[in-house]
Order: sequence, then C-alpha cells, then structure tokens
Amino acid sequence: MGFRARDLARASAVGLVLVVSTHLAAIARASDAPYTVEIWSDATFGPDGRIQQLEVVKTPELPAVFAERVRSQLAQARIPPAKDNTGAPASFQTGVVMAYLVTPGEKGGTVRLQGMRVEPRPVKRYAASQPKGLPANTPLSVRVQCEVGTDGRCGEVKVLESTGTYDALRRWALASARGYEFLPQRVNGQPVPATVEIDLVLTIDDLKPPDFRDPLKL
Repeated sequence: MGFRARDLARASAVGLVLVVSTHLAAIARASDAPYTVEIWSDATFGPDGRIQQLEVVKTPELPAVFAERVRSQLAQARIPPAKDNTGAPASFQTGVVMAYLVTPGEKGGTVRLQGMRVEPRPVKRYAASQPKGLPANTPLSVRVQCEVGTDGRCGEVKVLESTGTYDALRRWALASARGYEFLPQRVNGQPVPATVEIDLVLTIDDLKPPDFRDPLKL
C-alpha cells in the first residue's frame, strides 16, 4: 500500500505571538476584526522528520520580513517520519501551510501562530460557474474531500458538509474541486496519492436593478 498523507499525523506548531509593524497592513483586511492568514511553503523532511529544505511561497502582498519569520518558525518543525512501501523511514516532499491569527491594532497589531498542516499545496484553484436557484447575498459554505492522484489532480471527490441542503450548491462545489490542481507529495522522490479537504464559499450577488417606479402608480 502506498503512503498517504492522512497516514501522517498533523504536526502542531508551538503557539507564539509576534508583534508586527505597520508593514502588516500589506496583508491586512480593511477591518479591525481578527482574521486568519495562511502562508504556504514547500518543504522536504528527512527520514528523521526534520526539515532539510524549505522555501516559503512568496506572494506580492507578503512582506519580506514576515516571510522570514515564517521560515524561521517552520525550520524548527518536526513531523512523524514518512515511510516507504517497505516501512523504512523516507524523505518526504510536501506542502506546509501555516495558519496565523492576525489582530489589527493602531500601530500594526499582533500575529499569533495557530498551527500548521502538512498536505499537497494547491497550484491552481478553480470556481465553477455560479449555479441558479440559490439565495443571493448570503455566504454558502461547502467542505469537499478530494483524493489527489500522483498527477496532482482531484480524482474522487465528495461533499463532507455544506450550508443547507441545496443540490445546486453541492454540484457547484464538486465541479469546483475537480478543477483544482496540486503539487503532489513525494516519498523518496516518487509522487504519492493524498487526501485533502477544500473549504469553498459561494456568495451570489443580487444584481437585480432597483425599482424606482412610484408604488402609488403601479
């Protein structure tokens, strides 16, 4: 049986708080409410479960100083060693996502590391065409499970949970997940299948023009 990501226990990062400068505004929302930021990295873990190679996936909105903070924290991570088909410890290439809770403040705010997940990194996200028959101006969420093949594409997909019982929403979520592509995980250099969960949110805007007619003349 091949190695699967779900066979590897999710590593939990040590919680710590960073006080950041106003440069954090580059990744902040226009809101004073706390929110979560996820930062992806590509990592290679050795047979001992320790980091051998690490590259933070940089984006234009990610300040360089913050990216370096992510790198220094992740470099301390250790996971249960991956094993090959013979059961021997093996090297493991994978995506790693770090989740941070950002609390804005007048002089920048604070960033708390909440934890990390080890799973294939998405390299293409996809949203299917908006379905009809769903309520407008209401966020509708769906969690989908995807079996990622060695080619990085979703094979079998299924809905784990969703808002309401809208069949159209579930069909939209499944179609969207099938359009995702991932960087496959590798054990000793060989791509392996994995299981991931994708959280999708759909909000349909009500584009109906306002009725300016005089109701007294209708």
